[in-house]
Amino acid sequence: MSPRSASPQRIGRVLLESDTSQRVARWLNPLFGSPSSPLETRAFLDSFGPSLMPRTSTLQGVVAGMNVLAARAVTSVVEGRLNRVVPPSASLPVRLGARAVTAGVGIALGQTPESDDETLYRAGARSAGGILRVAATGGAIYDLGKYAQKRFPAQKATRPAAISALALAGVGYWAAQRIAQRKREIERWPVPQKEALPGAVGVAAVVTVAGTGAARGYIGTRNAMIRWMGPGVVKNVMGRVANAGLWSLGLSTLYNAGVGYIGRANEKVDPGYATPPPSPMMSGHAESLVEFEDLGQQGRRYVNDVATPELIEEVMGEPAAAQPIRVYIGYNTEPVYPTGRAELALAELDRTGAFYRKYLLLVAPTGTGWVDHTMIEAAELLSRGDIATCCIQYGRFPSFLSIQKVATGRSQFRLLLWGVKQRLQAMPPEQRPKVLIFGESLGAWASSDVVMYQGIGGFDHYGIDKALWFGLPGLAKWSRNGMARGSSDLVPAGTVGVFDRPEQLAALGEEVRSQLRAIILSHDNDPIAQLVPDIAVQRPSWLAKDGERGRGVAESMDWIPIVTFWQTAIDAANAMVTVPGEFLSFGHDYRADTAQFVHMAYEFPPVTDEQMERVEDLLRRLEVERTERRKATTADEAPPPPAQQAIPATMAGGVPLQQARTRGARWQTVLNRPKRGSEES
Repeated sequence: MSPRSASPQRIGRVLLESDTSQRVARWLNPLFGSPSSPLETRAFLDSFGPSLMPRTSTLQGVVAGMNVLAARAVTSVVEGRLNRVVPPSASLPVRLGARAVTAGVGIALGQTPESDDETLYRAGARSAGGILRVAATGGAIYDLGKYAQKRFPAQKATRPAAISALALAGVGYWAAQRIAQRKREIERWPVPQKEALPGAVGVAAVVTVAGTGAARGYIGTRNAMIRWMGPGVVKNVMGRVANAGLWSLGLSTLYNAGVGYIGRANEKVDPGYATPPPSPMMSGHAESLVEFEDLGQQGRRYVNDVATPELIEEVMGEPAAAQPIRVYIGYNTEPVYPTGRAELALAELDRTGAFYRKYLLLVAPTGTGWVDHTMIEAAELLSRGDIATCCIQYGRFPSFLSIQKVATGRSQFRLLLWGVKQRLQAMPPEQRPKVLIFGESLGAWASSDVVMYQGIGGFDHYGIDKALWFGLPGLAKWSRNGMARGSSDLVPAGTVGVFDRPEQLAALGEEVRSQLRAIILSHDNDPIAQLVPDIAVQRPSWLAKDGERGRGVAESMDWIPIVTFWQTAIDAANAMVTVPGEFLSFGHDYRADTAQFVHMAYEFPPVTDEQMERVEDLLRRLEVERTERRKATTADEAPPPPAQQAIPATMAGGVPLQQARTRGARWQTVLNRPKRGSEES
């Protein structure tokens, strides 16, 4: 072909007439591209429907991609079983007949009646029937499309490309409409978050390609391992097991390396929190049994942000009863085993005189070791300072990466509770403090599993007066088994209450509130509280067909098997987007409800409306200042924390940490230190 003859028009004509172009055009068709295309398209569009939280384009793309992968996996299973009975080369009537039988089985399973107390297996069978029906229908659409392509073959790629383009345009239009619906019906966070179709589609494509590639890689290595093992059933099984083991080892190694890197934030030193607290009633002081350096980033913030007697008197308009005590045992504190940390916490409580305060508040932190400062400050203010708080860190990672650490958190908290009980039994009853429990998110999970293991009897077993939990995850044991909602013989009526907002608790009256031992603040639209694996196959109560929707749950949101699970799971990643000082009562943000719940749940001394208003104003101001300290690059840029303000002449805060990072856990340093023989060589 001469250069002159290779004109753009001729090149275009060749491309249009090529088999590759036609295959690509057909592959892009959202209905006829593959047997899974119809179900993938439906799952993709369903992912754009209303859910609990607003989303960014990235999060929307992840939801869409995961739903497409789930649809692809389901169709692969259905097609694999169908092809064993009816090969793909069979005639169209035979294939459609097999599809009809499959759909009929799905319809029969889907007709299983729903009941409030049905088992997960029954719900799973009904959901599987619905999925089977949809997959069979999608396969029939594909078969018809494939037949039409053979019956009326295209000589060029123009027709299949035009059909695919129109279909894709329709899908895009529908998805854009659903995004607009989401923005109308779902309350937005105060921080602008862009949710646009192009970005979501791009992320969904990346997730889908990555997931498909990983699945094919797994299958490829599995088949290679089976071939290497040789023929035979036993060797086939050995090959599959070996392949699964190698993949598990590789993924766990990558995971541990990733979270280990993220966990290094625990050693970071904030310039605004580099000075040890000046009061010996705080962990990290020179007289403390715990080194300030070993408290970790969250611990150093915690002991310095204590509400001082001056603050308490300023806000409450009356003298503080005492200086609040804060005890914190960091992740890097030795000894590293749970018993040792609990023993050290008890020793610190003894050293600070915590057992002689009116209230003793035991706190389980989140995965990073973070404690809700707003809640602790509210408790210190409302108790007039006559309170001691104690917290033991069990992880260094964000909560979604620390689920495996919940068992450690439970163990440490159980030992702490038991040690406190033993210590208080040696005191006269009239001198004992009221023992209070608090946990938020993962901390609520760890502590509630310990306290409620025996139901309400656990309160008397450990000598606990009251418990308050914010954002209790749906994965918590006693939440999943129904105790949190009172559906258990171990939870007498009136002893546990779950509330969405303070007005609900206040409406009960003082006498009814005094009977409550455990109070759970759980927003109706908090995805962390609503997320359980069951919703993949079973309609949750908060999305009941005829039930009243909770606050913040869109009326148009419906339950869809698998899709709703991924929607809720990804919503959990966007469940708390905060602006310092701007308190909301939405999603996993409980700051606007905190002061009132703390006062009513723990039955602190009465306050006037003016005092409560001043408390809430101060809590907002303290959070703004705390954010400035965290962001400061030098100590001079940061406002001093409350513990460093109004320091008496007899007190000194100690020598500030000069390094940007602490050395981390000492036991790790010892293990990594070269042996003496290697140093001499």
